[in-house]
Amino acid sequence: MAKKFILITGASGEIGDNLINYFSSKGEKNIIALDINKPKNSDSIYKFYKGSILDNQLLSKINSLYVFDEIYHLAAILSTKAELNPKIAQEVNVEGSIKIFNLALCQSKQQNKKIKIFFPSSIAVYNLKNNDEKNIPISENMLCNPHTVYGQNKLYCENIGTALDYYGNENNIHIDFRCIRFPGIISANTTPSGGTSDYAPEMIKSAKQLKSYSCYVSNYCKIPFIVMPDAIDGIIKLMACNKSKLINNVYNITSFSPTVSEFHNEIILYYKNFILTYNINNQRQKIIDSWPGILNDSIANKQWGWKAQYNFKKSFSDYLFSKL
Repeated sequence: MAKKFILITGASGEIGDNLINYFSSKGEKNIIALDINKPKNSDSIYKFYKGSILDNQLLSKINSLYVFDEIYHLAAILSTKAELNPKIAQEVNVEGSIKIFNLALCQSKQQNKKIKIFFPSSIAVYNLKNNDEKNIPISENMLCNPHTVYGQNKLYCENIGTALDYYGNENNIHIDFRCIRFPGIISANTTPSGGTSDYAPEMIKSAKQLKSYSCYVSNYCKIPFIVMPDAIDGIIKLMACNKSKLINNVYNITSFSPTVSEFHNEIILYYKNFILTYNINNQRQKIIDSWPGILNDSIANKQWGWKAQYNFKKSFSDYLFSKL
């Protein structure tokens, strides 16, 4: 019998790095990693391929060499970078995702079974109409009319993945598509790049380095966040859940929703000399204002038992600043 593997695209990114660490600690997965940059933990990987998800020849080679049980498609151009270069974002986020979906379909046909594919989406798919909606818990079927390139890309791919799961393609070949709409993610051991919610992890990193921080959004800004251990736990739980229990393909998960000022107030409990200033970036401010302040993740809780392990206080005391 052929050896089974999992494929992780965008393997050197924040989620990819932590997901590889998780699988390596379990020792149960043979990881094939694909990215334009080599992951830090490459010793834990069975085989790393340096390249783009837009490279048809490379994807064809990977498809021919390995039999995949699961695919974790993490490669993407994030929100702020996507606004600066929408053409590249469209190519990577949409065309690249379609190529990975097609790879999954090829694997499904070869193995005569559905291949699980995990796709990370974002609260960027939502678009609030006014500030009053900031305090309303937003569920998966509300306000899905994104005005950012990134949000539009993510929602489009969600719909393609869901259709391929339910309807299949012209040859009636299906995939098992599972998706989480993530809030902002804060990691203690990796640095974000190109996201609009990066102000929170950047504040925390600056405090640890005993530096001040100039925030690009206002002190009142509020969006939902989780810490990385909960993000990884959510992915693992969703992928492990029996398909018969999953009525949906796309799920919100969340933990806490502090303002920038509340982040600051919590940080100075640990780093009393931390100084926060403001230099507002109007474009990023507008994006943050359009995103939910609170997410409703009750569907994920009901269907596959999702529940965050870290609240706001515990995230700092037990994870982000636990070694102080």
